Amino acid sequence: MLEFQTRELGSSNVLDVRGEIDGLGLERFKAGLAEAGKGESKAVILNFTDVMFISSSGLGALVAFYKQLRSQNRRLIVYGLRDVIRQVFEIVRLNKVIILVDTEKDALSLLEIEE
Repeated sequence: MLEFQTRELGSSNVLDVRGEIDGLGLERFKAGLAEAGKGESKAVILNFTDVMFISSSGLGALVAFYKQLRSQNRRLIVYGLRDVIRQVFEIVRLNKVIILVDTEKDALSLLEIEE
């Protein structure tokens, strides 16, 4: 079962995601993204450390969320991707538009550099 928790970290919102983002968890994933996207944060950081799988529908939801944030001049950063999920991001070229980093510390460092 897909679980998530939203938290604030500096000027960003973080969504910690656990489980599989598949057909059964898709609506919960979208709800988590919507919750993380609320407010005026300059970035949304997704913690995928405990994500085991993401379906094509999950990728579609992620792209739609990225476009929403981009239209608001906000950033989307994803960290903690397992190798197999990172490969999927690279195959569909999401790594060209969504910022992928290894750790939460890397995400925060990146945002500090941009300020």
